[in-house]
Amino acid sequence: MHAHILKKDFSPLLKLAVPLALTGVVSGAAPFFETLFLAHLSQEALAAGALVSWLYATFVVIALGILGAINVLVSHKHGANDHNAISWVVRDGLLLGLLLVIPSFLLFWFIPPLFLLFGEDPSIVSLAVAYLHALAWGLLPNFMAIAALEALIGLGNTRIIMAFTVLSVAFVVFFSYVLIFGTFGFPALGIAGAGWGMTIGYWIIAILLALYILMDKHYKKYFRFVFSTRRPSFFWELLHLGVPIGIMYGFEVAFFFAITLIIGSLSNQALAANQIALQYMVAFMGVIFSIAQAITVRMGYLLGAQETHSAKQACFAGIWLSAVPMGIIAIVYWCLPALLISFDLNISAPQNISLIAEIKILFAISALFQIVEAIRIALFGALRALKDTHFTLFISVLSFWGIALPIGYVLATRFHLGAAGLWWGMTLGAAISVFLLAMRFKSKISSYSY
Repeated sequence: MHAHILKKDFSPLLKLAVPLALTGVVSGAAPFFETLFLAHLSQEALAAGALVSWLYATFVVIALGILGAINVLVSHKHGANDHNAISWVVRDGLLLGLLLVIPSFLLFWFIPPLFLLFGEDPSIVSLAVAYLHALAWGLLPNFMAIAALEALIGLGNTRIIMAFTVLSVAFVVFFSYVLIFGTFGFPALGIAGAGWGMTIGYWIIAILLALYILMDKHYKKYFRFVFSTRRPSFFWELLHLGVPIGIMYGFEVAFFFAITLIIGSLSNQALAANQIALQYMVAFMGVIFSIAQAITVRMGYLLGAQETHSAKQACFAGIWLSAVPMGIIAIVYWCLPALLISFDLNISAPQNISLIAEIKILFAISALFQIVEAIRIALFGALRALKDTHFTLFISVLSFWGIALPIGYVLATRFHLGAAGLWWGMTLGAAISVFLLAMRFKSKISSYSY
């Protein structure tokens, strides 16, 4: 019985999830090293990097959410063996990615003065501007690459995604390092070098991905209608599915951006501590988002093939695959916090004692949060496969902005828990979200019809 479950439910999901999970780990390496490099520049550069990284993450995940509808539709059409429809979805997905670049670029260019309105230090904002303006020029290649990779994910070839992600992170980390510190004959651009390093890496990977698709006969056929204006069009269906996902992701990452702003108004030390805790959370949560993608693709394929019961079992298998790794990581957070902190800071330096103590508290709370969050994101992946994206948006806004933020703010300010109060608030919000999403999934899967 157990062998049958492993073969039928876990094995197909693992084939999708393992490369995507490794992709998530590798993807998390880019912001991890960006934070590491900026921490070695100065505490001010680290604080400015915190502002930029969460603003950037907010808009990238909005794009990821919206463009994630591509893999939902492609996986359904792939399960139904409708190759022409896949090509139309790919065409409209690339167009959608292109359209998302314009407002994102404008926002990156003109938003820095708003930081001042939130009470951020002008010297920190000045550093953030140089980072943001350099990063804005990498939006086009990044969004187009995301759209193309989402199509490949929907087709189930996750190993290719992993290969291109490894290349992308390698380029980003290399060029960021040499441009921040001025090695190998490159100019030392400081914090701006982080932005230019990411931009250069994105352009290189977009060009390589385009060449790969054009040279591969299997994938080329799915991109053959890219410049076609013929019907049918899946553009509005992509928007219908993707916009709620994108807004949901945007609200969630904007929540982290909001708490970053709140913590920044408390003290620069609290902001630095929060950024290091988030550095690890982002690195490991990439695994969970990747497994959620695998759940969506596997369930989408099974639902397209009208195998509803197998799709339900794939969801349960995905929840286990998400929660277990986060449990192991939680043990590391609780038992070895000093080891993790030592990568960013000199733990023996007297001036870092209070900062390290604050980081350890955040690690302890983050351990619990990431387990709950793993289950929540897995359920999002399952509901996305069921094309139920509006309810997940509502729950996300309710749990983080309606519950986590006000409770966290009160704990942080009135009860003087600082950054830890905000982290307790979001742990509670995530737990409530899990309960509501589980009830929704039970209802939707029992009444699903293709």
